[in-house]
Amino acid sequence: MKRLIKTFLISGVLIITGNPVFSLPGDNESVDTLNLEEKVEKENDTITYELVIFDPGFNTWYLRESRPASFYSQAYLERWNKILTDQWNQLIHSARRRDCMPGVYLDYDTDIDYGMQFNHELFYYFKYMHQICRLFTSTPGRW
Repeated sequence: MKRLIKTFLISGVLIITGNPVFSLPGDNESVDTLNLEEKVEKENDTITYELVIFDPGFNTWYLRESRPASFYSQAYLERWNKILTDQWNQLIHSARRRDCMPGVYLDYDTDIDYGMQFNHELFYYFKYMHQICRLFTSTPGRW
């Protein structure tokens, strides 16, 4: 999971620094905001996980198609996210369709509590990708 987060963060930095609409870290306001967020995390001594998806169609689809997070239990989402992550990672190494292949290895650790929102979004991202590409051989019955 750390590799996934690092990959998304690096991609995000590249996107942000390549686009003049966003403020760069040299801007005092951005630096103050970043420092404030770091202090809050250190004071609370908690780790929060955020899923960042760069697929432009996902957010609209997610808002339209997803059920409330309370519809599924966190254990249910974690169980299916592990199964779907394993299938996702196996597809990276296979020679199937190249037009719709996963490009990022996911390091989903079942011993880490990513939280309900993270698991909910990941679960629906897998559903979104399955609807577009038919990637998975095993899927939840309540999709």
